[in-house]
Amino acid sequence: MASTGTQEDSGRTWRGQSAEQRRADRRARLIESGIELFGSRGYAHTPVKAVCEQAGLTERYFYEAFDDREGLLTAIYDQLIREVREQTVAAIEAAEDDLFARLRVGLEAFFHALTRDPRRARLQEIEVVGVSEELERRRREAIHSFAGIIAEQVRRDPGWDPDRGIRLDVIAVGLVGSVNEQLIDYVLGDLEIDPADLLRHQSMLFTAMLGPLIAA
Repeated sequence: MASTGTQEDSGRTWRGQSAEQRRADRRARLIESGIELFGSRGYAHTPVKAVCEQAGLTERYFYEAFDDREGLLTAIYDQLIREVREQTVAAIEAAEDDLFARLRVGLEAFFHALTRDPRRARLQEIEVVGVSEELERRRREAIHSFAGIIAEQVRRDPGWDPDRGIRLDVIAVGLVGSVNEQLIDYVLGDLEIDPADLLRHQSMLFTAMLGPLIAA
């Protein structure tokens, strides 16, 4: 349990850590506790008190870091999206210079980054849905961010003609939506499929939708 004494509250170094470092450490512990509890028992069934007990902190320190329980969920979601996006983009940039090879590698990176931890997958794809208007706005921003990655890869292809009057943003959002819905079913256990087979089907969908856009 974190100390609540005056030394802990001062700006001086305490036990080798500055006040800022201690706050950052407590915040990280609360985020990890939120990932564990929101991602296992569910956001709706996890009160602030349970998060604090899991982190070994008092509620005082929770409200030092977050306004409320939704604030913690938002911070977790933002972190998960940032990590998944960074890993997806890094994989694409390291892939060979072929549109569908890059997209296939991106799909694989996205899938593995999302599903390597079932708690994180549940948080990103399920627990944030319908919580609030603010979280829904962030979720839509994330969808459009990943759609932007797809659209940018198509624009980089030498076969892409920007004068054909095709709305890449519309097509890309549709592709992201299809991948998300498949992964929700996969996370919930409603879609029983080998990961490699799921990725193969997703790649087929991307090829079918995007192939005609870059045809000579």
